[in-house]
Amino acid sequence: MSSVVPCYNELDTIQIIADAVKKCPYQNKEIIIVDDCPTDGTREKIKMENESIVDKVIYHEQNQGKGAALRTP
Repeated sequence: MSSVVPCYNELDTIQIIADAVKKCPYQNKEIIIVDDCPTDGTREKIKMENESIVDKVIYHEQNQGKGAALRTP
């Protein structure tokens, strides 16, 4: 199972979200955060605290919206 977490200006909640997804009881889950070019310091927090606890982080260079974040390969 893959969980895609679109992320835009989630500085105060990204750690809570990542931890909650990790605690889900599903085996063999993949966690992917799609950083959609936030402006509040979320990107820096992801790089410092979340990259090591999720399977993949994708960084958009321009905000594209939630739909685009979910469709990002």
